[in-house]
Order: sequence, then structure tokens, then C-alpha cells
Amino acid sequence: MLETTPVDAASLLVKLKDSSLGGPLDGLAQLSLDALLAKPVREVVTPRLAATVMKDALGAWLASDAAMPALTRRIDEVVNALSQDARPLQDALPKELRTALREVLGRPWSPDKRVVLTVVDREPMRDLVRSILLTTVIEFGHRVSAPVAGVAKGLGTLARFATEQVKSRSGGLGHLVGAVGEEVERQLEKRAAEFVDSALGGVFSQFADALSDPRRAHEAAELRSELFDGAMALTLTQLGRELANADVPGGAESLRKALAQWLSTDAAAATLEKTAERVLAADAGRPLSELLAELGLLDFAKTTGRELLRARLADVTTTPAFAAWLESL
Repeated sequence: MLETTPVDAASLLVKLKDSSLGGPLDGLAQLSLDALLAKPVREVVTPRLAATVMKDALGAWLASDAAMPALTRRIDEVVNALSQDARPLQDALPKELRTALREVLGRPWSPDKRVVLTVVDREPMRDLVRSILLTTVIEFGHRVSAPVAGVAKGLGTLARFATEQVKSRSGGLGHLVGAVGEEVERQLEKRAAEFVDSALGGVFSQFADALSDPRRAHEAAELRSELFDGAMALTLTQLGRELANADVPGGAESLRKALAQWLSTDAAAATLEKTAERVLAADAGRPLSELLAELGLLDFAKTTGRELLRARLADVTTTPAFAAWLESL
């Protein structure tokens, strides 16, 4: 039978305050982490727990009077910092990150045409494209019809002379020629509008074809890469100005009101729980360590988790309250 040496609370407290690597507290942290990693995912993070945490955390932020002023202050700090930095964005980002982003955007990819149309063929987008096309067609029509207008003007001079000599029952010839010119303009604008309206569907269809056709995947990838290069050429000062103009705090306030209204409904908790359940469903029964290993995060979780647990345990064991609790045992 093994003999045990009694340890008083003071001696045990000294040992538990030792947070060095390999010390007693580090060993306790390792035991705690091993027990956690061995548990099934569903026991570590249940759908109900995840939903409750999300709802409570989001609700606490939405109810906080300090949230929006803090957000506004942070944005002001960012805008001020950017306004004083004239570097292009490409110089502010690490080269490795820029290279990786460009490689991702440059990969050939062809989305489904129906998906593209669902995203881009919206009423505000149609209004914008219609306005652009209509302006272009009318300007082109005016340039083409300019010689006709010159002829009409010449006829108008002749008509004024003829009007002085001969009066017709229907009025002067000059009025007739002027009316013809106005009718040409009116018909031009009417026909242009009809043409643009009939062409809009084809415009969006061709746009979707260009993005979704697998044979043009390399062209789409090149377009994304060029857009990325254009964004990288923007200066931080420009980005800061656009951030200020975008009224991010105002948008955040609108979002906060909408989220608060949604969280107050009976469906919010159920929706969050169902969402968490769908996310966790495939891995609910697996040990947490197995899932982390599959994700390539197990070694990181072990190292970082052990350090975090040891630090948090040290926060507890060094308090007078813990010493009093241990003494009471």
C-alpha cells in the first residue's frame, strides 16, 4: 500500500503558484486540455450553447451605450491614420499576401449563369444600365441626324422667304419644316428608349454568359486580376477618404437597430440554434482532437491551449480568494 505524505494548504498553494513550463500548474493545464480534446465535439460546443452564446453576446453589444461611440472612435482613428499615409495599398500589404490573393483571383472559375443573373439583374442595376445605354444611343443618334438638321435649317430660311410671298391654308412652310425637325428628335428619343428597353435582357444575358462560360474562364480570371491590381494601386489616403464618405458608423447604427429588433423575436433563438446545429452536424460525434487534426490545427491547439490555460489558472491561484478557498478544504 502506497503511503501518502500529507500536504498542508500553504505548501500546496506554493506549488500551485508555480506556473513555469513543466511545473505543477503547467501539468494541470495539460491534463485539462487533454480531457477537453478527448471529448466529442457535441459535448464541447452544443448547438444550444453556441446559439445562447451568440445571442447573449450580440444582445449585450447591441444594448451597450458604449458600442457605437467606441466604433465611431475607432473608425475616426483609422481614417486619420490613413489620411496621413500616401502609400499605395500594395505597399502597405505584405508581399506574400498580395501574391496569394492574386493567385486566388487569377484561378479560372465559371459560376452558374442563373447565379450571376440572380445577383446582377436587379431593378436598380437595370435602371443604371438603361440610363447609360439610352444616353449613348441618343448621343449617337444626334450625331447621325446632324446633317438632316442642317438641311432642315436651310429649308427654314427658304420657307420664311416663301411665306412672305404665298400663304397656305395650313400655315407657313417654315412652321412645317420646324415641326418636321421636332418630330425627328421626338421619334429618335422614342425609338432609342424602345430599343434600349428591348435590349436590356440581352445585355444582362450576355454579361452572364461572359462570366459563366467555361471557355472564357481565363478571360474572367484576367479581369478579376486586373481589378485587384487596380485596387492595389489605390493610396491609403484615398481609402481613408472613401471610408469617411461611406458613413460606416451610420450604417452600423442601422444594422444594430435591425439586429436588435430581430433578436427580440421568438424566432431568433431557434434560428441561431438550427444554424449552429447544421454547422456542427457532420462532426458532432467526433473527438475534438480528431477534428482539429483534420484541419491541421491540433498542434497549434495543444501548444496555444496549454499556454492559455496555464495563464488563466495562474490568474486564479494567485488570488487571496483562491488561498482562502484552499484553506477551507
